[in-house]
Amino acid sequence: MLLVPPTSLPEALAITSLRPPRILTNLFPRRRPAPLKDLLAGPIRGELLGAEHLGERAQDLASGQRLDTRRHRRRRTPLLARLSETRRVLEQAHARLAAASDAGADVGPAGDWLLDNYHVVQEHIGEVRESLPRGYYRELPELAAGPLAGYPRVYEIAITLISHSEGRIDLENVSGFVESFQEVASLTIGELWAVPAMLRLGLIENVRRMTLRTVQRLDELDLADAAAARIARAGEAGSESLEAELDRFAAKPPPLTPTFVARFLLRLRVEGGALPATVRLEQWIAEEALSADDATVRSTQRLALTQVVMANSITSLRAIARMDWKTFVENMSRVEAV
Repeated sequence: MLLVPPTSLPEALAITSLRPPRILTNLFPRRRPAPLKDLLAGPIRGELLGAEHLGERAQDLASGQRLDTRRHRRRRTPLLARLSETRRVLEQAHARLAAASDAGADVGPAGDWLLDNYHVVQEHIGEVRESLPRGYYRELPELAAGPLAGYPRVYEIAITLISHSEGRIDLENVSGFVESFQEVASLTIGELWAVPAMLRLGLIENVRRMTLRTVQRLDELDLADAAAARIARAGEAGSESLEAELDRFAAKPPPLTPTFVARFLLRLRVEGGALPATVRLEQWIAEEALSADDATVRSTQRLALTQVVMANSITSLRAIARMDWKTFVENMSRVEAV
């Protein structure tokens, strides 16, 4: 039988700040700030599982899902709406990061990945739009309960695999996961053909979240540099000016995130003109949030994780484009097996 394509999220990690950060109103200049949920979002990430445990996880997922059997006049398409919003977010972020990079700013390794592979992400956004029209989307079985209620069942399959493989997607782990899932619950042919689109959506979501983290980091570095420069200038103006500036900082400090704290204290040490103020501020920040050493370690870890997730997501998008999905559907289809 010839098969042809149909025509018709709890967050794992939160921002590493010891107290709730304020919304960064300068995320994109002259544009609306990103929603707070995006600033707080971590990658789609869970415990890394080997092939055997991935199969067990797939079976547990199939056992726990409940499908919506009600008839809906017109089903929503939240993933397609999210994709349109993601395209705009990435356009804004790309422009911001490109301008910062051209000006010599440190956009971080994840920022470099996005700048070098932005066309790849855009191609896959276009591929999802082409392969997942609204009519086809609305035919996919939806979940009736849980955090993804109202979303296609196959999307939860995709992001579960992404979360437990650190975003490293290949035909072997996709086939193994889907095969294990179907030992408990069979997927329709339409769902099997939707697997590549759902994997793309999950990986693009990871790219979005890591991009926003990268832009947020850029904002935090700018805030830290500006705050350190104000204190250094006040120190040069005299002790009275320095005391006034320190009082202003303590009364209304910026969000004391690891990235801000590490950069801020580093810049003060480099400036050198306000050494007594640096010692006092370091003690105060340690009491209010975290020490300089902790800030450095945590900001470095966050930077590394952001890079790994961005790199894996983009590499997996490239891999998905090379996979033989027709053979995958033929091998996975229970109808074809019969």
